[in-house]
Amino acid sequence: MIIAEHHRDGMVRFTLRPNRSLDWRGSLEFFAWMSAVSLSIAAWFAWQGAWLVLPFAGLELAALALGLYMVSVRCMDKEIVSINEDTVEICKGRRHLESRILVRRHWAQVRLEAGEHRWYPGRLIIRSHGRGTEIGRFLGEVERRDLARRLRKIV
Repeated sequence: MIIAEHHRDGMVRFTLRPNRSLDWRGSLEFFAWMSAVSLSIAAWFAWQGAWLVLPFAGLELAALALGLYMVSVRCMDKEIVSINEDTVEICKGRRHLESRILVRRHWAQVRLEAGEHRWYPGRLIIRSHGRGTEIGRFLGEVERRDLARRLRKIV
């Protein structure tokens, strides 16, 4: 997801976030429903005498909980690209700012590199003085191309 903000002083800010299918509350509700279904089926089998189903149902729910947690944490990634008169600032992080890169606008190059194979995703890179920073790795190809076009026009 790309959110573009144009400020009166000429600054442009792009906020990049992954698309979220569920928020944290939705993930908890999904886990609760799956737990109820899985444990009721496992309890029925245990009542029929196949008690060994219960530990495996618990392992299955633990794996589901871990997967939902990992996806929810990754969906909190955020990248902010701010373009002023003379600088391009790239900030990355989840809850807090984890990295900040400043690049001179006059030296900045926006490059969209194709993947190694046709089915690999491309890479959007802002380069300056031989160093590059990849942005939008969680965006789809159409969004990545659109962002590259918009960044090239501004930079």
